[in-house]
Amino acid sequence: MLLPRLLTGIFGGALLLGVIYTGGLPFFLIILGISLVALREFYGLCRATGYATSAVVGLIGGFLLTVSIFLNGVSWGALAENQGTAFLIAVIVLILVLQGLVKGPADTRISEWAVTLFGMIFVSGALAHLILLRDLRPIGQSATFMLFAMIWAADTCAYVVGVRWGKHRLAPAISPKKSWEGLAGGVIGAMAVAALFRQFLFKTHLTLLEALLLGAVIAVIALLSDLAESLVKRGADVKDSSQLLPGHGGLLDRFDSFLLAAPFYYYYWAFFKHG
Repeated sequence: MLLPRLLTGIFGGALLLGVIYTGGLPFFLIILGISLVALREFYGLCRATGYATSAVVGLIGGFLLTVSIFLNGVSWGALAENQGTAFLIAVIVLILVLQGLVKGPADTRISEWAVTLFGMIFVSGALAHLILLRDLRPIGQSATFMLFAMIWAADTCAYVVGVRWGKHRLAPAISPKKSWEGLAGGVIGAMAVAALFRQFLFKTHLTLLEALLLGAVIAVIALLSDLAESLVKRGADVKDSSQLLPGHGGLLDRFDSFLLAAPFYYYYWAFFKHG
């Protein structure tokens, strides 16, 4: 199992690094594909937990939501000027309501609407922020590399420190293996990466203190994002969101840390540091 896991990690990592470097349409298409597969896995977990979903409507909505955010980000067409994304969400809500009216009364109808719409926003809407981040000029490429590096470092350091020194459980009812010691290791790892990126790429954008704080905050938010997916998996009584990636689980498992971290990180740059 180690070899397939290693090969999957190497190939997947190389592909991601390549499309981050390239940007544009290749990056958009990869994130779009990841988003749709992860959203499908999310709906599968919800069904296993006992919640009904309108998965087809949700997947179509997730696709259109990602495309709409992409068009807004690159300022193509009238969508960038006419609240296209907000309009799209309103249309999806309308479709869900009409579908419910056609199906007729059911005790689960409201939860079905809520889970379907939440999945679109929580998975597709969140991952689409990676597209917006990459399109920030002129820092998008470096900022995207920085986010992936911080989260990978946080995950790796948290795992290593947690296995070696983890004694105090962080959230035993949700993810029994996570520890406070692991969280500390993840925070330190992300802070170290942030300091390196600041030193070599962002000296004019970030002070050392800002970089260290950003790394710490991203590590904590990434952990909260990971725990959110773990909570859903715990309800479904499964270890992985799917068996798509040998030794790694599903795409939702691989990108769960980005679901909360990517929007926060993007808006930090867009509001406070861009331009």
